[in-house]
Amino acid sequence: MQKAFKYRLYPNKEQRTALFSIFKFCRFLYNSALQERISYYKTYGKSISYNTQAAYLPEIKEELKKELKDKDKDKDKKYDIYSQTFQQTLKQVDSAYTNFFRRVKSKSSKAGFPRFKNSDRFRSICFPQIKPDASAGGIKLKNNNLKVFGVKGDIEVVYHRPIEGIAKQARIVKQNDQFYLVITCDNIPIKPVAKTGKIIAIDLGLISFATLDDGTKLHHPKPYKTAKEKLAYQQRKLALKQKGSNNRNKQKKLIGKTYQKITNIREDFQHNLSKKLIRDYDKIIVEDLNIKNMLEAKGFEVNKSNIQDASWGKFIEKLTYKAESADKLIVKVNPRNTSKMCSKCGKINKRLALVDRIYKCEACGFTTDRDINAAKNIRTLGTSVAIKK
Repeated sequence: MQKAFKYRLYPNKEQRTALFSIFKFCRFLYNSALQERISYYKTYGKSISYNTQAAYLPEIKEELKKELKDKDKDKDKKYDIYSQTFQQTLKQVDSAYTNFFRRVKSKSSKAGFPRFKNSDRFRSICFPQIKPDASAGGIKLKNNNLKVFGVKGDIEVVYHRPIEGIAKQARIVKQNDQFYLVITCDNIPIKPVAKTGKIIAIDLGLISFATLDDGTKLHHPKPYKTAKEKLAYQQRKLALKQKGSNNRNKQKKLIGKTYQKITNIREDFQHNLSKKLIRDYDKIIVEDLNIKNMLEAKGFEVNKSNIQDASWGKFIEKLTYKAESADKLIVKVNPRNTSKMCSKCGKINKRLALVDRIYKCEACGFTTDRDINAAKNIRTLGTSVAIKK
């Protein structure tokens, strides 16, 4: 089992400057590599490979170090950027191209050509190996601190929970001028949670975030919907600021903090709910929703921003990895007609619309809450003989 652990970093002023410099030149490398691929294709009708671009990295690295030193008033100051971090940046470009051509061939979704990244969009740098000594390159975890190649001194880390398994890769992430350390670990030990012998089925929705087949309804805070007017006001203020001004940058940071708060509220709610469900039930049955198709479908009756606010996919992800860690079971079933099928007689009400919140079966007269009826159908599907096999 693989798992990522995220921790807040508190670099001092000098360390922040060094980290921003690394981000800046990794972004410069990303955009330059993307531009080279575009120009190469226009000239030769084919794409340049990762290996060809990577062969120039030693030259590029020396040029960037020289540029950093020339711009700094302290001429004795030494600059360096870890070579594998540059390699990972080029691999990002290569991965973006590979995914683009895969989407073009599949024709299942919008192709989405790789985009140039500004400072707001380039949010992370990768260290593919966690080494015992950062002076040899890379990144090193030392007690409660972090040592990064090219950054002077140890960076303070707040370890709010212990690292489990074997640390394989580290990533420094920038979110609204705050830095975080994300460590990817393998061989995470399973921590079984006491068995309860209970099974539950969940219907995910918008009015109620989750409806259980026992009739329980769980409501979510809808953080984006709550903050939508505030964000609109902040965006209007941003539009009035002069581009490149300090006031515009301050306003952008304020908007970033608002978005971060929305994310934090949503994540906290989903973590707490998924933890409770895993603790209380041994088997959890959910719909295998194709959320991407919902968001891309034209003429869909549901407001797509509400689907994004609910973030069902992220919730299912949390349930899945927590169930694996706790030795519990997640079963995904086909969502087709779970809302329109009568949970009592099995007949399908084709005339049922999204605005109809009460389900009434035209065949047997059974009447119940629409979401509870769907949750019961999900349970039936998840406990069927076919699923067991």
